[in-house]
Amino acid sequence: MSPSTPPRHPHALIGSPALAALCLALLIGSSGSAQASTPGEKVVCTELPRSQWLSEAQARARFRASAYLLVKFKVSRGNCHEFYAIEHGGGIVEAYQHPVTGDVVRMTRLPPLTPEKPR
Repeated sequence: MSPSTPPRHPHALIGSPALAALCLALLIGSSGSAQASTPGEKVVCTELPRSQWLSEAQARARFRASAYLLVKFKVSRGNCHEFYAIEHGGGIVEAYQHPVTGDVVRMTRLPPLTPEKPR
């Protein structure tokens, strides 16, 4: 930022891809404290061997990952395909998908963050 450029107001990030990436990083952070589901709600999908699972590309297609601004894919401890996604409007989605059938086992949506109004 040059000396002539005014500083950005904190609310200028609302709705931006940078904020979406930050929210997703916080959601899937290593501490686990910001996850959309609680650790007591473990989702178990299958015990079938991974050779019978859909590929990541097939799972992303079933999840319709291209419809989201940002998508993080991983395999959960309960052997599910797990997705964390940021919607274009800023909402956050956590979804568990059965890795063999591609069926959604559970989906949680968090609404977009709303900016605080200046006082």
